[in-house]
Amino acid sequence: MHESVRWPDQLISFLIPPLATAGSSNDRASVIHAMKSLRRWVVFSLLVSTVIGAMGATARAGGRLLFLDPGAVREAKGVMLSVNPPHASHPVIRVDRPWEGKMISFYTSVVDEDGKLRLWYICRDTDNRPNVAYAESTNGVNWTKPNLGLVDHRGSKDNNLVGLTSLDGAVIKDPNGLPAERYVYVAHVAEKGVFRFTSPDGLRWRRDDTALLPFRADTQNVAAFDERTKRYAVYLRAWDVGAVWTERLRKVVRLEVPTLARPAGIKPSGRGSNPTNAKDLPRIADELPTVLAADAQDPKGTDVYTIGAQRYPLDPQWFVGFPSFFRRDKHISDGRLEVQFIGGRDGITWHRYDRAPYAGTGLENSVSANMTYIGPGIAVRGEELWLFGTGFRHRHGDVEARRETADGTIFRHVTRVDGFVSANFAASGGSCTVGSLTLSGSRLLVNLDTGALGELRVGLLDDQGRPIPGFGPEDCDVLQINSTRAVVSWKGRSGIGALAGREVWLTFAGARARVFSAYCE
Repeated sequence: MHESVRWPDQLISFLIPPLATAGSSNDRASVIHAMKSLRRWVVFSLLVSTVIGAMGATARAGGRLLFLDPGAVREAKGVMLSVNPPHASHPVIRVDRPWEGKMISFYTSVVDEDGKLRLWYICRDTDNRPNVAYAESTNGVNWTKPNLGLVDHRGSKDNNLVGLTSLDGAVIKDPNGLPAERYVYVAHVAEKGVFRFTSPDGLRWRRDDTALLPFRADTQNVAAFDERTKRYAVYLRAWDVGAVWTERLRKVVRLEVPTLARPAGIKPSGRGSNPTNAKDLPRIADELPTVLAADAQDPKGTDVYTIGAQRYPLDPQWFVGFPSFFRRDKHISDGRLEVQFIGGRDGITWHRYDRAPYAGTGLENSVSANMTYIGPGIAVRGEELWLFGTGFRHRHGDVEARRETADGTIFRHVTRVDGFVSANFAASGGSCTVGSLTLSGSRLLVNLDTGALGELRVGLLDDQGRPIPGFGPEDCDVLQINSTRAVVSWKGRSGIGALAGREVWLTFAGARARVFSAYCE
C-alpha cells in the first residue's frame, strides 16, 4: 500500500520545516524543490515507510492518536492540519507590588502539585533589580502572592520573592532529586555561565559550585529528565553567527547529559565569542545540535526567543512546545513576539504545522499588544488544559516606555484536551487515513467538533490498510457533536472488545469537522 500514498501540498509543507532548520538558505531551497518534484517517487515512499515504522513502535507505548506528527497521515483529501489557539485567554496576575514596579518580566513556569498550582515568575522593581517571585492558586484564576519572609526588599521581608536573581530558567521537579534537590532551576548567571540551582521546596535555593556550561545563555532555558533515554535534556539559547555580529540570529539547541550536577564538558568553539567585548562570556554557536530555528519561510529578521518545551502530560510519548518567535525591527533587541505551537515525538525534531499564532499579540494598546510568551507547565483540569504566560503592552527593548509605566501581565490560556492541532475537513467534504493505534479498551472515543452543520464517520483498517469487516466508515453511525469523548459506533454497536490488542489504522470521512484525537477506553 505504500506505493499508492497520496501526499497533498499542505502535508508536504508540514514535512519541510524540520528539515529546513540547518544549512544555508540555498540548501534549504534545494531540499524543498527536490521534495516537491519527487513526491510521487522514492523520497515519499521512504518517508512513509519510516513514519509507519515509527508510528507502530510508539503507538504500542502510548494511548492517544494525535495529529502532532504530520507524517502519520497516510492519505488525505480535503483535509488540512491546523493549529488551534486557546478558546479563552484571561489576565490573572498584574503588577501590584513594589518589587514589580518596572515590570513582570517575560518568563513563567508552573508545577501542578496535588491540585495546587505553583507559579514562579520574573519581576523587576523601579530600580531594575531582578527577582524571581512566587504565587499559588487552586483554580488558575485567583492567585495568592504569599509573604514568604525570605528576601529583604527595601527593608522588609514581607514579599513573595524566593531569592533567585538569575532570571533565565524554569522551575521543574526532578524525579531523581534528593530531598534537598527536589526542585531544579537551570539558569544563566552573568559573567559566570549556566548553573543548576536546587531547592527542597521551590522557595529556598542553592546554586551549584561549578557551572554546567561556560556560556552566556540569556533566555528561558528549560531542563527536564527524559524517561525514555534516562538522561537530562536542556534547551538553551544559541546563535547563528554570521559575518556581522549585531545581525546574529537566536536559535534553540539541546544538551543531553546523564546528570545536571556536574559540568557538561562542552567547550567553546570560538565562533560565539563577542568581538566587541573580550570579557563577555561566549554565546553558544555550533557546540550543540540545533533543534529549532527560523527558516526561509519566516520573514527576514525572525529568530526564536524561547521554546517552552515539555512532555505532553496526557500522553508522554508526545512532546509539545510554545516558542516565542521574534521579528526584530530596528536592531537586535527591538521588535515584537508571538507564541507559536510546535510538537513532535522525540523533543528533537519539531513540526510547526501551518505556523499560525498560538497565543498572538492583542489589539493595539492592550496589555499584550506587542509581546506574548508561554512558559513550561500544563495543568489538566477535566476536559481543559491550562497554560500560563505573559503579555506586554510595549515592544521588546522599549526601556523608556517601561520607565513611564510598569508592564507585564500573566495570562491563563485555556484549550480543550488534545486541542493543539486538528485535522480540519473541508465544507465540500474530505477524508484521511491516520495510524496507528493499538485497540486496548472496549470502545473508541474521538475528540471532535462538527459544529451544527458538519459530520464525521470513522472506520478501522488492519495493518495492511484493508477495511475490517463491520467497522468501515460506511458502517459508522454519523457523528454530529462537539465533544472530547464522542463514542464511535457502527450500526448501533460501539463495542470493540473483539479487536482488543490489534493495531489498526483509522480512516475518517466528513465535512465541516475538526478532529483532535482518538483513543480507547
